[in-house]
Amino acid sequence: MPNPLQRPLSRHLRDRRTALTLAATAFLTPLRTLAEVINVKASELVAMKLSSEGITLEFPSLADTGAAVPLQATINAPTGHKIDVIEVFLPENPNTRALRLKLVEPQARFVFSTRLRLAGSQDVWVVVTFTDGSRRGASAPTVVTSSACFDAS
Repeated sequence: MPNPLQRPLSRHLRDRRTALTLAATAFLTPLRTLAEVINVKASELVAMKLSSEGITLEFPSLADTGAAVPLQATINAPTGHKIDVIEVFLPENPNTRALRLKLVEPQARFVFSTRLRLAGSQDVWVVVTFTDGSRRGASAPTVVTSSACFDAS
């Protein structure tokens, strides 16, 4: 009687490949949903009529290239509120949501800086959602002399 532990090598590799594929699929499927694409037009952001109170943006009004434009934002929550989510939108880019920060522990004040890749001259929008669901947002315009986005990347 053949020993079941001594399978042919090709069958062992095939079974191993199948198991690895299934494990990878199970692991990567939830990650795919985390990277959802949110595309928001500038007119939609303006229509939200967000108050910019408590949000200060430092963003250059002129950039030589859109490859790495610096942004610094300082956000102060209103009294009795805490910052829950911060999003940065670039309405003229192929993928308009450039950044989404979900704070592990809500904060009353938050400062961050980053560099953004811009498809052309546009307003950058920082939209803040507080723990009670209310939102505030601020925008700052910039003129880019050389675009960094030529495709949907």
